[in-house]
This record gives sequence, structure tokens and C-alpha cells, in this order.
Amino acid sequence: MNYLEHKNYFFIGIGGIGMSALAKYLHYNKKNISGYDKVQTNITKKLVDLGIGVSHNLKESMIDIKKLNAKNTVIIYTPAISNDNKILKYCNDKKFIIIKRAKILSEIVNDGYCIAISGTHGKTTISSILSHILFQFNLEFTSFVGGIMNDYNSNLIINGNKIFIVEADEFDKSFLELKPNVICINNIDPDHLDIYENHQNLINTFKAFVGNLKKDGIIFQNENLGFGGYKYGLSDKSDYYIDKLIYGPFETEFEIKSEKNNYGKVIFGMPGKHNALNALAAFSIAVHLNLSPKKIVSAIKSFRGIERRFSIITKSPKILIDDYAHHPNEIKSIVDSVKKMYPNKSNLVIFQPHLFSRTKDFMSEFARALEKFDKVFLLNIYPAREEPIPGIDSTQLLKIIENDNKKIIHDGELIENLEIDDSDIIITLGAGDISEKVESIKKLILQNAV
Repeated sequence: MNYLEHKNYFFIGIGGIGMSALAKYLHYNKKNISGYDKVQTNITKKLVDLGIGVSHNLKESMIDIKKLNAKNTVIIYTPAISNDNKILKYCNDKKFIIIKRAKILSEIVNDGYCIAISGTHGKTTISSILSHILFQFNLEFTSFVGGIMNDYNSNLIINGNKIFIVEADEFDKSFLELKPNVICINNIDPDHLDIYENHQNLINTFKAFVGNLKKDGIIFQNENLGFGGYKYGLSDKSDYYIDKLIYGPFETEFEIKSEKNNYGKVIFGMPGKHNALNALAAFSIAVHLNLSPKKIVSAIKSFRGIERRFSIITKSPKILIDDYAHHPNEIKSIVDSVKKMYPNKSNLVIFQPHLFSRTKDFMSEFARALEKFDKVFLLNIYPAREEPIPGIDSTQLLKIIENDNKKIIHDGELIENLEIDDSDIIITLGAGDISEKVESIKKLILQNAV
């Protein structure tokens, strides 16, 4: 079925980062778009500003749905929406066309030259940097990104339809819908074990994804993986590698090299080794699009980052860093970078665990990563789509963190605890609503700057 031939599209969970980009794309293509999301955010406000109808009231959304014709309306949802959602149940009963976001996204991108960025971490950063590079070359492309790019204040760039950049999401095996010309695999760390049960099943699904590569397609992969194609990393045995990595207080400096070429020095505004490698991945792909390496490096230098990806919110009198990190390996990358960037400054992490299942699966790994910070503030677990799991909570995680400077912070206690804290650096981490607390922390820091 061609899902793009319909007139009306209703999104359940339209405020999600991936859903909102797709909603905007269809809106720009003259479709009638509306949707429901239980929380009003900056993302949903921007959708409304575009003329997209967004309701945050379930009863109002049910009224809106009943006005739509089931024959020419497509209902789009994500796996994060439970099967007992009232809108979804009603649409099922009334025989609406109902599809997951991945299905219609694949229909958009598979007929073009599709570049799919995959991996359990780094997808958004690589996709954003690559999008910025292509934009600097004024290529005809569209990119769907899982974060808000600071240069464009958007998670979507529409500059033509010859090339599509898309994040290949492994959650719920969504990426198996894609048929890419280029696949980038940044890493395959254990995650989403509520879906995959074990790490090997996750690896096997990535292998199936690689099997979707179009004829004459190209693979780019982290040097620690074994899928064939081009490798990027820190070793000079890789096809593209980083050399002379230097950690600055607010950026990272490095050189990009291959066996035969030194492509020059990059002073990159996204700090940390992991972000340098993300830039290298984007560079590797761009070179194979026959773009000028010198201009690619220049584009990387000008990239201004992504919201909640090692975002430095304040620099004085305290440094405030905000990041989306919600997996133990992501947290390790953050703490390692912070210690190398600021070896003589004390730090405090405020972490909000995301999902009961992920906390259960990686309880020990979270503890080992978090205890490397000087101080640890733990917020309650953000449940997202899940119901609580007995015995799994932040108190249990706190018990096994081997750090004397640790505590649980309950709702409403954060600011009063920060008022008496003397740490030089504050780091907020998590994929839940911890981002909503950043502005109040920033305000507290700047008040003390006077």
C-alpha cells in the first residue's frame, strides 16, 4: 500500500522527536496533519506555529478523530504508545489505516538515495553533523534527525529529495523497514533488552539490517565492529582515524587522517572523544559522496551542536553541562570527557534513570559508571512507556554506587540541594523530563554570578 497517497494524517504522540519531524515533512508536502500528545512542549508549540493541529486533551482528540474519514486518514503511532491507548483502540474499531512511524518513514526514504545512521549511541550526532555538511554543499537532501540541531533550530532539514539522511532506530526493530544505499554502524552495545532479551539477538538484528543494503551499497562502521566496508576510529589501521586528540575546556581538537592523507586539524565545538568519533563518521560518509575533504572539515568546524548532546549551558561561575545520556556506556563517555576537560575541577552529576527495564538490566553497569563522578544526585526513574517493576527503583541503584557523596533527590528538592553545593561543574543526564529542570539550574547559577 502507498501510504503517501492519502490526504489526512493523525499522529498519536506527535510531540516525540521522530514523530514531529515526520509530521513536519508531511505538512510541507501539503498533507492535512493533526495529532495528540499528552504533554505540551517546545516541539508541540512549534508544530502549532506551523499550522498543525495539536491537542493535549484526550477528549478533544477523540472529538477530532471522529470528524475524520477512516478511508482517507492514516493513523501514525510509535511503539511507545500502548495498545490500550483510547485513540488507538477507537481507530482500530473504526477500521482506520493504522501504521507505525517506521513504515511511512521507510516509504519516504527508500526510493531515494538513503543514508541510514545506526548504532545504540551517537545516531543523532552523526546524522546532524552529516546533515550540516550536506547543507554547506547545498546538496538536494532531506534529513530526519532525533534532536534539535542548533544551526537550524529543527529536527528536520528539507533541501530537496535526492538524498535522505535518517536515523536507523533499533528499538522495536524499526530499522528493518529501511533499504539503505549507505549504512553507518557506530556501535552495538546491549540495550532494549525488553525487546531483544540478550545482546546476541540485538547483534543478529543488526546483521539482518545490513542485509537490507541495496546493491552496490556501502557500509561505514566503528573499527571495533566486523561488518566489512570502511572503518573509522582511533587506530591508524582504520580507513579513517583521529590523531592528536586534545581536550579543551569547551571544545575538542584533533586531526583527521587516512593511510595516505592528513585532512587537517579540526577544532570541534562538541567536546569529548565520542563526539570526535561521531564527526569522523560523518566525514567518512561525506568523502565517499565525492565532496571536497577540505570543505567537509570546514563544515565540521562550523557545526554548532545539538540540544542535549554535551550542551554547555553555562561557563561561569559554574559550568553546567546537559546531555541525553541514558545508557551506562554513554555515561562513561561523559564522565571520562569531563575529567579530561576539567582535571582540576570538582563535579556533580544529576542523573534520572530512564525506564524500569533498562535500570533493571544494567543496574550494576549504571552504578560503576556513575560512581566515577565526584558527587551523585539520583532522581526517581522516569517510567516513559513502562509500569513499575517491583524492587527496581533509584534507591536500589544508589545502594550499589560505591561513592560516599551520593543521595536521592525527590521532587522539589533539587534546587535547595544545589544552593548549598560547592561543585565547580554540574552535569544533568537522562532521557526523561530532567531536561525541564535545566533552565531552573541555569537560573540559579547565573544568579550567583552577580
